[in-house]
Amino acid sequence: MLNTTAQVLVQFPLGQHTVAVTADAHGTLTLWLNGCVRKRRSPGPRGTYLWTNVELPFEDHHLVEVRRAAGPGDTVEVFVNGSLQQRSEVNAA
Repeated sequence: MLNTTAQVLVQFPLGQHTVAVTADAHGTLTLWLNGCVRKRRSPGPRGTYLWTNVELPFEDHHLVEVRRAAGPGDTVEVFVNGSLQQRSEVNAA
């Protein structure tokens, strides 16, 4: 279940699934699929990268990637099969 203390950065449907990305007060990103944690990473000196494979009916595979670059600014980008799906700014907690 999505953590209510975390900031929801992105949420969108992917086929019959719901994909969400949250950030907590420490800057840790979590990638959710249907309300279940798929990946969680703390910020690092080289940025943060999360990914998961999502399979839709008829073996229709999708790669969901979450990227946050290290350095100034706090922009999180979500890609599906290499195409930018959404971009979001992380607000300071």
